[in-house]
Amino acid sequence: MAGLIRRRVRPTPRGLGTLGLGLLALAGGAAAAYPGLVALGSAAVGLVLVATVSVLLPAPLAVEHHLEPARTPRLGRAAARLELHNRSSWVPVVVAGTDQVGAQELEVAPVRLLPGERRSVEVPVPTDRRGLLHVGPFTLERRGLADLVRAREALGGRSTLVVTPRALAAAEPPTGRRRGHVGAEERVERGGTDLVGLREYVAGDDLRRLHWATSARTGTLMVREDADPAQPHLTVLLDDRATSHRDDTFEEAVDVAASLVGVCAVAGVPARCVALASDLDLAVPTGAPGTSAPLRAVDEVSDRLTVLVPGDGRSGPPAALPAGGAVDVLAVITGPGAAVDELLVNEMHPASVVLLVVDPQPGRVLGALGPATVVRGPRAEDLLRGWDLVATR
Repeated sequence: MAGLIRRRVRPTPRGLGTLGLGLLALAGGAAAAYPGLVALGSAAVGLVLVATVSVLLPAPLAVEHHLEPARTPRLGRAAARLELHNRSSWVPVVVAGTDQVGAQELEVAPVRLLPGERRSVEVPVPTDRRGLLHVGPFTLERRGLADLVRAREALGGRSTLVVTPRALAAAEPPTGRRRGHVGAEERVERGGTDLVGLREYVAGDDLRRLHWATSARTGTLMVREDADPAQPHLTVLLDDRATSHRDDTFEEAVDVAASLVGVCAVAGVPARCVALASDLDLAVPTGAPGTSAPLRAVDEVSDRLTVLVPGDGRSGPPAALPAGGAVDVLAVITGPGAAVDELLVNEMHPASVVLLVVDPQPGRVLGALGPATVVRGPRAEDLLRGWDLVATR
């Protein structure tokens, strides 16, 4: 959208000097009754006035501002595209200025537009941090006659770039422990089904999966939704306390959490993402690999993680995870400032615990701490490679 937002005019040091000398010449010439000095002063003041009027007039420039793309993963490519149009039919225009990107002003290289010419200019947008990044407007830098006056004119609109966590490749969780058919906690390696939910019958469903007791009670045909009891349930516990992270370690930690939840959705493995300091607690349901319900849930997790910022959570170990769901495989993701032994949720008795620590200078990549396998690394990619070793061993 093109349009004028605001214009700021200010004299340059040269303009202030010219104006000051002109006023002194006018005053001195008038006092001394010296017409030549009055004329010189009038000319200097007139130059400044002409320069001011030249930048106050609207520039014959139309600017359209939009993003390509409007949503991108962290460290992905994004750019603000400026569509420039010289609307004058006889005056060339030199376009130079800055584009507002968050709190930064990025320089736009000067572009000369012939009368009536259109040109597109790209401004790369940094995506090193997640979040909603406001981009625009474009600020046109204008110079008056003899560079006596300058003006900054904001043109075009403002867009919002959504920078989401990265979804990196990772292995499926290791085999966990599920409740057996008789209600006992036991490790089930293969075979069998568990009832994980009921839904209404739709045409084409296998009649053998009807749940007759519920159907009779509700008067509506209900179909069983079963899951393999050997299928692990992954719980991702993200340590989002500000004291646990330094510099950009939280960005890497969020990438790890999003990647693990995403790989579960693609593989049809139930997952849950819980944050330690905030109220984030979202579940990704079971389903056939790649089906819509898990993928929609992953999108919701990604949206919440996009705007998640480190909080002032209490120190010390989490007493227990929020109620709901079984903890088979627990992945705890934290940073270099955390006391890792406090993060082991022993009360939940998970079958497997993996502690993933974003550490810019890890002394040891793989280790053990009680029942947990500890993986350290400076980047999300390093932690996920360690996760792959644990998951496939």
